[in-house]
Amino acid sequence: MTASTDSDRLPPNGFAYRDPQEDDAAAILDLGRTLLLETDHYLRLPEERAGSVGDARALIRYFRDLPGAVMLHVWDEKEARPVAEGVLTRGGLQRISHVGTIGIGVLKSYWGRGLGQALMATLEDTARCNGIERLDFTVLAGNRRARDFYRRLGYREEGRRRRSVRFVAADGLSARYEDEIAMAKWIGPEDGSGIVGQGRAKG
Repeated sequence: MTASTDSDRLPPNGFAYRDPQEDDAAAILDLGRTLLLETDHYLRLPEERAGSVGDARALIRYFRDLPGAVMLHVWDEKEARPVAEGVLTRGGLQRISHVGTIGIGVLKSYWGRGLGQALMATLEDTARCNGIERLDFTVLAGNRRARDFYRRLGYREEGRRRRSVRFVAADGLSARYEDEIAMAKWIGPEDGSGIVGQGRAKG
Protein backbone atom coordinates (compact mmCIF):
# COMPACT_ATOMS: atom_id res chain seq x y z
CA MET A 1 0.00 0.00 0.00
CA THR A 2 1.40 3.42 -0.95
CA ALA A 3 0.85 6.36 1.38
CA SER A 4 -1.11 9.35 0.11
CA THR A 5 0.57 12.75 0.54
CA ASP A 6 -1.87 15.34 -0.83
CA SER A 7 -0.69 18.91 -0.38
CA ASP A 8 -3.14 19.59 2.45
CA ARG A 9 -1.79 16.59 4.32
CA LEU A 10 1.90 17.54 4.20
CA PRO A 11 3.78 18.13 7.46
CA PRO A 12 4.89 21.66 8.42
CA ASN A 13 7.80 23.39 6.70
CA GLY A 14 11.13 21.84 7.59
CA PHE A 15 9.68 18.34 7.77
CA ALA A 16 9.11 15.71 5.09
CA TYR A 17 7.41 12.35 4.75
CA ARG A 18 9.63 9.42 3.92
CA ASP A 19 8.82 5.80 3.20
CA PRO A 20 11.26 3.66 5.21
CA GLN A 21 14.25 2.24 3.35
CA GLU A 22 16.58 -0.41 4.70
CA ASP A 23 19.37 2.19 4.78
CA ASP A 24 17.24 4.08 7.34
CA ALA A 25 17.23 1.13 9.75
CA ALA A 26 19.63 2.63 12.30
CA ALA A 27 17.71 5.92 12.46
CA ILE A 28 14.36 4.12 12.74
CA LEU A 29 15.78 1.87 15.47
CA ASP A 30 16.82 4.95 17.46
CA LEU A 31 13.42 6.60 16.95
CA GLY A 32 11.58 3.53 18.17
CA ARG A 33 13.70 3.19 21.29
CA THR A 34 13.33 6.86 22.15
CA LEU A 35 9.55 6.83 21.69
CA LEU A 36 9.16 3.88 24.05
CA LEU A 37 11.52 5.31 26.67
CA GLU A 38 9.98 8.79 26.75
CA THR A 39 6.54 7.74 28.01
CA ASP A 40 4.76 4.63 29.26
CA HIS A 41 1.76 5.23 26.98
CA TYR A 42 2.68 2.41 24.61
CA LEU A 43 1.84 -1.26 25.06
CA ARG A 44 5.26 -2.37 23.87
CA LEU A 45 8.35 -2.21 26.09
CA PRO A 46 11.57 -0.81 24.58
CA GLU A 47 13.16 -4.26 24.53
CA GLU A 48 10.13 -5.66 22.71
CA ARG A 49 10.67 -3.51 19.64
CA ALA A 50 13.48 -4.10 17.13
CA GLY A 51 16.64 -4.67 19.16
CA SER A 52 19.25 -4.27 16.44
CA VAL A 53 19.76 -2.67 13.06
CA GLY A 54 19.14 -6.08 11.53
CA ASP A 55 15.83 -6.33 13.36
CA ALA A 56 14.88 -2.85 12.14
CA ARG A 57 15.65 -3.86 8.55
CA ALA A 58 13.44 -6.92 8.99
CA LEU A 59 10.63 -4.71 10.33
CA ILE A 60 10.91 -2.43 7.30
CA ARG A 61 10.73 -5.44 4.97
CA TYR A 62 7.76 -6.81 6.91
CA PHE A 63 5.71 -3.65 6.37
CA ARG A 64 6.86 -3.40 2.76
CA ASP A 65 5.74 -6.94 1.98
CA LEU A 66 2.58 -7.14 4.12
CA PRO A 67 -0.53 -6.60 1.95
CA GLY A 68 -2.42 -3.48 2.91
CA ALA A 69 0.20 -2.18 5.35
CA VAL A 70 1.91 1.21 5.61
CA MET A 71 4.84 2.47 7.67
CA LEU A 72 5.55 6.17 7.22
CA HIS A 73 7.97 8.53 8.95
CA VAL A 74 8.24 12.28 9.32
CA TRP A 75 11.83 13.46 9.05
CA ASP A 76 13.27 16.66 10.46
CA GLU A 77 15.12 17.85 7.37
CA LYS A 78 17.55 20.03 9.31
CA GLU A 79 18.44 17.30 11.80
CA ALA A 80 18.28 14.59 9.11
CA ARG A 81 16.45 12.13 11.34
CA PRO A 82 12.96 10.67 11.75
CA VAL A 83 10.95 12.27 14.56
CA ALA A 84 7.50 10.73 14.09
CA GLU A 85 6.10 7.44 12.87
CA GLY A 86 2.74 6.24 11.59
CA VAL A 87 1.60 2.71 10.83
CA LEU A 88 -1.51 1.26 9.24
CA THR A 89 -2.52 -2.39 8.92
CA ARG A 90 -5.75 -3.99 7.75
CA GLY A 91 -7.83 -7.01 8.65
CA GLY A 92 -6.64 -10.15 6.90
CA LEU A 93 -10.04 -11.87 6.71
CA GLN A 94 -12.60 -11.00 4.03
CA ARG A 95 -15.29 -9.85 6.45
CA ILE A 96 -12.95 -7.47 8.27
CA SER A 97 -10.84 -6.41 5.29
CA HIS A 98 -12.57 -3.01 5.40
CA VAL A 99 -11.14 -2.39 8.89
CA GLY A 100 -7.73 -0.85 9.50
CA THR A 101 -5.71 -0.44 12.67
CA ILE A 102 -3.79 2.80 12.94
CA GLY A 103 -1.07 4.07 15.26
CA ILE A 104 1.31 7.00 15.52
CA GLY A 105 4.17 8.17 17.70
CA VAL A 106 5.83 11.60 17.89
CA LEU A 107 8.95 12.48 19.88
CA LYS A 108 8.04 14.61 22.89
CA SER A 109 10.31 17.45 21.80
CA TYR A 110 8.21 17.73 18.63
CA TRP A 111 4.77 17.71 20.26
CA GLY A 112 2.52 20.64 19.37
CA ARG A 113 3.90 21.17 15.86
CA GLY A 114 1.10 19.49 13.94
CA LEU A 115 3.05 16.36 13.02
CA GLY A 116 0.58 13.96 14.61
CA GLN A 117 -2.41 15.57 12.92
CA ALA A 118 -0.67 15.55 9.54
CA LEU A 119 0.26 11.88 9.95
CA MET A 120 -3.27 10.90 10.93
CA ALA A 121 -4.77 12.78 7.97
CA THR A 122 -2.36 11.14 5.54
CA LEU A 123 -2.97 7.66 6.93
CA GLU A 124 -6.73 8.22 6.74
CA ASP A 125 -6.44 9.30 3.09
CA THR A 126 -4.28 6.27 2.34
CA ALA A 127 -6.80 3.98 4.02
CA ARG A 128 -9.69 5.41 1.98
CA CYS A 129 -7.75 5.01 -1.27
CA ASN A 130 -7.27 1.33 -0.46
CA GLY A 131 -10.85 0.48 0.41
CA ILE A 132 -10.60 0.74 4.20
CA GLU A 133 -13.78 2.18 5.69
CA ARG A 134 -13.19 1.95 9.45
CA LEU A 135 -10.11 2.76 11.52
CA ASP A 136 -9.62 1.69 15.11
CA PHE A 137 -7.06 1.38 17.89
CA THR A 138 -6.84 1.45 21.68
CA VAL A 139 -5.37 4.13 23.93
CA LEU A 140 -4.53 3.94 27.62
CA ALA A 141 -7.29 5.43 29.74
CA GLY A 142 -4.82 7.64 31.60
CA ASN A 143 -3.46 9.19 28.40
CA ARG A 144 -5.87 12.12 28.41
CA ARG A 145 -3.80 14.14 25.94
CA ALA A 146 -4.06 11.42 23.31
CA ARG A 147 -7.76 10.79 23.94
CA ASP A 148 -8.55 14.48 23.52
CA PHE A 149 -6.40 14.64 20.38
CA TYR A 150 -8.18 11.72 18.73
CA ARG A 151 -11.61 13.03 19.70
CA ARG A 152 -10.78 16.31 17.96
CA LEU A 153 -10.07 14.30 14.81
CA GLY A 154 -13.48 12.65 14.94
CA TYR A 155 -12.67 9.38 16.70
CA ARG A 156 -15.24 8.05 19.14
CA GLU A 157 -14.71 6.05 22.29
CA GLU A 158 -16.50 2.73 21.82
CA GLY A 159 -15.68 0.83 24.96
CA ARG A 160 -13.28 0.09 27.80
CA ARG A 161 -11.08 -2.96 28.35
CA ARG A 162 -10.74 -3.01 32.11
CA ARG A 163 -7.33 -3.78 33.60
CA SER A 164 -6.10 -4.97 30.22
CA VAL A 165 -2.62 -3.49 30.62
CA ARG A 166 -0.27 -4.44 33.45
CA PHE A 167 2.73 -2.36 34.50
CA VAL A 168 5.15 -4.49 36.51
CA ALA A 169 7.30 -2.64 39.04
CA ALA A 170 11.08 -2.66 38.72
CA ASP A 171 11.37 -5.13 41.60
CA GLY A 172 9.10 -7.53 39.74
CA LEU A 173 7.03 -8.06 42.89
CA SER A 174 4.15 -5.65 42.37
CA ALA A 175 2.12 -4.25 39.50
CA ARG A 176 -0.50 -1.71 38.63
CA TYR A 177 -3.21 -2.07 36.04
CA GLU A 178 -4.72 0.35 33.57
CA ASP A 179 -7.72 0.25 31.26
CA GLU A 180 -7.61 0.60 27.50
CA ILE A 181 -10.12 2.74 25.64
CA ALA A 182 -11.25 1.44 22.24
CA MET A 183 -11.54 4.28 19.73
CA ALA A 184 -12.72 4.21 16.12
CA LYS A 185 -13.76 6.35 13.18
CA TRP A 186 -15.91 5.49 10.18
CA ILE A 187 -14.27 6.89 7.04
CA GLY A 188 -16.41 5.09 4.46
CA PRO A 189 -19.66 6.24 2.83
CA GLU A 190 -21.90 8.04 5.29
CA ASP A 191 -24.84 5.79 4.49
CA GLY A 192 -22.79 2.73 5.39
CA SER A 193 -22.99 1.23 1.89
CA GLY A 194 -19.72 -0.48 1.05
CA ILE A 195 -18.00 -0.83 -2.31
CA VAL A 196 -17.39 -4.56 -2.66
CA GLY A 197 -14.72 -4.19 -5.30
CA GLN A 198 -12.49 -2.28 -2.87
CA GLY A 199 -12.78 -4.79 -0.05
CA ARG A 200 -9.32 -6.28 -0.45
CA ALA A 201 -6.74 -3.86 -1.79
CA LYS A 202 -3.34 -5.04 -2.87
CA GLY A 203 -0.27 -3.80 -1.09
